[in-house]
Amino acid sequence: MSDTTETVAEYVGEDGRTYQIDHLGIGYPSQRGEYAVYCDGQMVADFLAFGTLLKPEFQPPLPDTSELIEMAKRALADAFAPE
Repeated sequence: MSDTTETVAEYVGEDGRTYQIDHLGIGYPSQRGEYAVYCDGQMVADFLAFGTLLKPEFQPPLPDTSELIEMAKRALADAFAPE
């Protein structure tokens, strides 16, 4: 993780492990709304809160913590779902 990300939420998963949600848009407005999920220092999933192709003035507000956690859980489930 670098100074271009910021941990915005943390939660304990059903597996008992702690997951951090980092906002990738810190320092990079073009990545506003892009998030990565980390566990034990490893990125395990990523997701978009909304389409980042929208001009900044047309982008919706960033999700609150509970919404981010739900999005992260879905992204994690999708990342490990059988194909």
